[in-house]
Order: sequence, then C-alpha cells, then structure tokens
Amino acid sequence: MKVSDYIIKFFEENNVTDIFGYPGVGCGHLMNSLSTSKIKTHLLYHEQAESFAVCGYAQATHKIGIAYTTSGPGGTNLVTGIANAFCDSIPTLFIVGDKDYSSLKKEKNIRQLTSQEIDIVNIVKPITKISIMVINKNDIAYYLEKAFYTALNGRPGPVLLDIPSDIQRAEINEEELIHFVTPDKYSYLNEVNLIISRINKSLKPALLVGNGIKQAQLENEILTLSKKCNIPILTTLVAFDLYTNHINKIGYIGIDGDISANQVVQECDLFITFGARLNFKQVCNNRIKFGENAIIIRIDVDKEELDVELHNEIKICADLKYLIPQLIEKLDFIKEKNKDWLQYCLNLKKAQAKRESKNKIAALFMNELSKIVPQDSFITVDVGSHRRWVMSDFQFKENQRLFQSSGLVSMGYSLPASIGVYYAIKRPVICINGDGGIMMNIQEMEFISRERIPINVIVMNNHCLGDIMEFQKKIFNGNYFTTTETSGYRSANFEKIAFAFDFKYQKILNIDDIKKIKIKNEPTLIEVVVPENI
Repeated sequence: MKVSDYIIKFFEENNVTDIFGYPGVGCGHLMNSLSTSKIKTHLLYHEQAESFAVCGYAQATHKIGIAYTTSGPGGTNLVTGIANAFCDSIPTLFIVGDKDYSSLKKEKNIRQLTSQEIDIVNIVKPITKISIMVINKNDIAYYLEKAFYTALNGRPGPVLLDIPSDIQRAEINEEELIHFVTPDKYSYLNEVNLIISRINKSLKPALLVGNGIKQAQLENEILTLSKKCNIPILTTLVAFDLYTNHINKIGYIGIDGDISANQVVQECDLFITFGARLNFKQVCNNRIKFGENAIIIRIDVDKEELDVELHNEIKICADLKYLIPQLIEKLDFIKEKNKDWLQYCLNLKKAQAKRESKNKIAALFMNELSKIVPQDSFITVDVGSHRRWVMSDFQFKENQRLFQSSGLVSMGYSLPASIGVYYAIKRPVICINGDGGIMMNIQEMEFISRERIPINVIVMNNHCLGDIMEFQKKIFNGNYFTTTETSGYRSANFEKIAFAFDFKYQKILNIDDIKKIKIKNEPTLIEVVVPENI
C-alpha cells in the first residue's frame, strides 16, 4: 500500500474520528487517501484557525487532535496554534505535506530550491515535543506510533511530522516497517509514601489543582482525597472551572485570583500542587514569599518546570496518570482529621466580598447568561477584558467546562476553538469574544454557517482594545494609542457581519435587553454593547 494509505489506516485503527485540514499540493496524496475514509475531515478557512480548532477538539475530548496542511505558508500559518498547544500542554499532531524530498535543498546553504520550501521542522522545534521530517518510507509506522505516544504521555503537547510527497506516494510492505516500543509504566511507591507521611503530620494542608489534573481527567480522584482528609481544594486559573459547586473548593489562586484562596496559601503548613506550573501570575515576583509557612510538595511530570525554585519545597517528578491512582489505592493509610482547618477555610471563602465590576452591563449580562446556559455546556473564551468578566460574573454549573488560551494568551483562539469543541461533544457551544479578538479569525463564521453547527458567538463590544487600554492607563497616564476609536482602532459592524455570514443576530444595548437574550440551536451572534474601559 501507499504510505498515505497506511497513515489513514493507522488513524482509523487508533479510533481517530475527526481531522482538521486545509488542501494543498504538498498534502495531496494524504488528502486522496483520506477521501475514502470514514474519518470526518473539517475544512476551515485558515491554517491558524485550523490549529486552534485542533486545540479545542483535543482539550474537550482528551484525545489527540490531528491537523494537516501543505508546505511553506501552510506550515508557517500553523505556528501560533502549535505554540498554543505547547504552552497549554495539548496533545496534538500536525502533519505538513512537503514537496518531493529529492527536490528539497537539504544541506545546501541556500534559501530555496523549490517554491513553498521552508524548514518548518526547525522553525517549530522549540515549541513541539517532536518535530521531524520522515525521509525513509519504512519509518512511517515508528514515527506515527511515537507521535501518538509522545503527544499523549508525560506532559502532553504538540508533535509535527513533515512528510514529503515522494514519501507519501511510496509503496510499502507492512511487514518491513519499523515500530516504536512503548516504555513501561512507572511505579511511584516511595513518592506516594512520602505524600501520605506529610499529610498525616500536617495540621493545615491544602491541595492545588492545575491543568495537569484537567488533562489527565483525574478530577474525581483529587476530590476523593480532599473529602477523605478534609483538605481544601485550590485551583489555578486554567482549572478554575473544576469543582464549581463543591464545598471543599475555596477558589483559584494568583494575581487575579480569589482573596480567600490566596490567604489559604499563605496560612497552610502543607501545600501539595498537582500539575500546576506556579508561574508569575500565580506566585508573583517574590517566589520565596509564596506559601512561606508551608512545606510545598510540587508534583510535575516536566522536570524543567521543577527547576524553577520555590521556598521550602519537595520536588516530585512524576506522571500524574500513574501517581494519583497509586495514591488513591493507599487512602486508608491517611488519617481522617483537619475538620477545623477546613471549616476555617470555608469561613474565609464565605466572608470574601464579591468583587464589584466596573462594567455593570457586562457583569449583569454574564450573570444572566450563566442562568440560561445549560448545565453540560462547554464554553470557549478569547483574550481581553471579557475574559475577566467571565471569571468574575459568569456563575459556572457543575460539568460546564471553559477552554481558553491560558499560556500563550492568544487573541483569535475562541472562534475556531469552539468549532473543535463542537465536534468533540456534538452539542451547542458558547463562544465568548471581544470586538478585537474575534476579527483575528472571523472567516470561520463561514465554516459555522456552512455546516450550520449550533455555536452561539457572543461579542462583548466595548469599542476598544480594553486590556491594552488598562495597561496604557496605568503605565502611560492614559495615553491611548491605537487602542480606542479616537486613536486608530475601530470595532466592526457586527450586525452586518452576522447578516453576511447568515447568522441569527441579537443586540444587547442596555439592562432591559439583557433579559431578552436567547441561546439558539443554530449559528447565532449576540453583540453586547458595553462602555469603554475608561
């Protein structure tokens, strides 16, 4: 069979049901093989959007997301989404179809031998777990198997395979293929015993849940540990939608986090982190002061993350997928105590005053929206002022999930990501944007319209680039430059855009209009006009 046929056969055997792609000559043989497959191919209108859609799909399914495109600009347009997958540890496989290997420059010190020739492998090496060109047809099984294993295991992330056309169309004998050997699973008996010992000695323990728990789908196991030992749960920003209505959750930590959660960090005597990077926004500049009264047990699969020092910490480099089940198996060895400490933490949470939003319309809209969004809804949010409004005023229900570009913090993520999320869950998706970010991939409204998929696109239109305005207000005494409608920026006419893309349209102008909002089972654009960030 052809290599391209083998690739699709491999995907089918590994239960791949959806692929996102954009046509090109370089991936022609792969596309031709895909055309007769039961795998559903989703054609978006820009490769960056395709890469964000794959991120959304993988985030929602916890399976590997797959995208293909052609060489040159096709590959380089994927870079932002690949970087997003790298920063947020999203398991993804990007296949770039290249020109014939025989026609490429290889080691020659020139820019190109053929059109659309670009070294995508080395461009993305710093932001992938594996990036390689397949130049031997009999290596195809090895690299596909290694790509799947690497993307999904350890700290998840993106991998890229550059496959030239002459390799794609080469004939192979399956019996001659080289295969990847999967490493053995890990045993963490010593680490589990250490954690149990520290919990038993502690009087005021706290658990921090990060993206690693969300990725590994271990939320219930952490909750079991919390309930058995009466330990309060804190989360990072990325995982703040977990345990929404559970009493043991205090809140999320960090600069923009909950006062009560940050206070628990400073008062606890044992702080165990599960898959949380503890970056600047979580611990601030003075890392020595973070959790200064506690012994910090930091568990992360990425050894490099553990090299960033904290005060009085015990570092455990371990894969949560194996460590946590082994910990849960030994729960009976943990003493049941800490009830007074947990109650104290819950009282902190109860006493925390609700933040007053400066933007009343936005706050009321988010609050009302949360009432009508179904309990099992998945929500994507872009980057901008509206993300803060979602965090502070949208009341999440249990089983609702929020997807965002949290590490790269990329505008333009939400709209294409909502497409990936839809194909993951096959239910209506809420897609929240600002008037700036939505313009970055607005062409994908045509995909939503073409396929008539039920995505409700919400645009919080404050007629400015609000986050940058806030920065300019604080740092440059309100010298707004290219961020407001009087300094070079202008928001679009979203009513006309909705009409052009055949979306249902609703406009929210005031508090009375908020009560009229409706979530529809078809492509819908809801524009919420809110005051500028002044």
